[in-house]
Amino acid sequence: MKKLAIGFLAITLLALFAMPAVAGFEPYASMRLAVGWWDTEPNDTGTGADYDTIMVELGDFSRFGAKWKGEELSGHFELGLKGDGRGSNSAYTRLLYGTWKFNGGSLMVGQNYDPYTFISDQMAPRLKDLGGVHVREIDAENYFIGYGCLWDSRQPQIKLTLDSGLYLAAIQPDPEDGGIGVDLGEADFPKLCVGWEIKQDNLFLNPGFAWNQIQATEAGVMDEEDLDSWLLYLNGKFALGAADIKGSVHYGQNLGNFGLWNREAAAYAQVDFADGDFEDSDCYGGYVQLAFPLDPATITLGVGYTASENDLLADGDEDDQMSYFVNAKIPFADNFWVIPEFSYYDHGDDPVNSVDEADGPEAWFAGALLRMDF
Repeated sequence: MKKLAIGFLAITLLALFAMPAVAGFEPYASMRLAVGWWDTEPNDTGTGADYDTIMVELGDFSRFGAKWKGEELSGHFELGLKGDGRGSNSAYTRLLYGTWKFNGGSLMVGQNYDPYTFISDQMAPRLKDLGGVHVREIDAENYFIGYGCLWDSRQPQIKLTLDSGLYLAAIQPDPEDGGIGVDLGEADFPKLCVGWEIKQDNLFLNPGFAWNQIQATEAGVMDEEDLDSWLLYLNGKFALGAADIKGSVHYGQNLGNFGLWNREAAAYAQVDFADGDFEDSDCYGGYVQLAFPLDPATITLGVGYTASENDLLADGDEDDQMSYFVNAKIPFADNFWVIPEFSYYDHGDDPVNSVDEADGPEAWFAGALLRMDF
């Protein structure tokens, strides 16, 4: 079945690029290969993985797709290739949406990035937590996801945007339980997001607010309760002569239940079994990066941070983590870049598990991303 799917995708890709030029139709593809050394160190108590390895892997962010633009309607689809590290790849849907442009604004319908997503330029592989063991995933680009970059993948949604920059989106809700110990049911409402995109010369700002609600019912533990999670965010980018500054800051409640990708137990609401109520978690973080254009290359460095607190976990102590990177985007030819990078992950203290992780678990990546766009 997998071979059939890959064969179909190959035929589709060949057909796209073999088509004669059509007004408003633009096929494209991007190959991204990660090459480098990955090292993970456990903390002082031995918690976490302890290994180092070379990686030469096709990143999950390799993709192909096409855009079409008409007078009122436009469309965009994009498929990704997910590698398993052993040369076998599977396809997945990244983007599939259409946009209707009308007098005064536009209406976007389909699967797209959420309005609060604003990725950095970090290229190192993603790090995930498997029961306290931190390991890398087969990804080539992390973008500070989980370290200050807001990310819950690309979701089905309806988004209304006015020409003034104001927008309102109804997004697929997330009933994530986060292992909090109760059954979480379906949501009664879509995830709602409202914000404003401010675009001026050398300046972009995007403040916004988002809300998600799900119901929880656990016989003998708690009555039917609404579990609310919400997010305040500000994304921005502006030029300061010799450098471009890009960043994002956020503050919210129960952002694990909201659906944001994270590695912190304290990012999820907890159940106070004494009275059958939820104890909400406070979550905050962000990232900032500086990019220095030095013809022909661009040097970028950044730092990301995220933290969560819940009064039922470790007496409300802060559960936090950070990441740092420096890279250089070097053009070798038209649409061919080599991006050497060093990234470091520091998982700080873990009061939730009563482990002092000031000296670990830690991880670093030294290598390069090879990117070709077609």
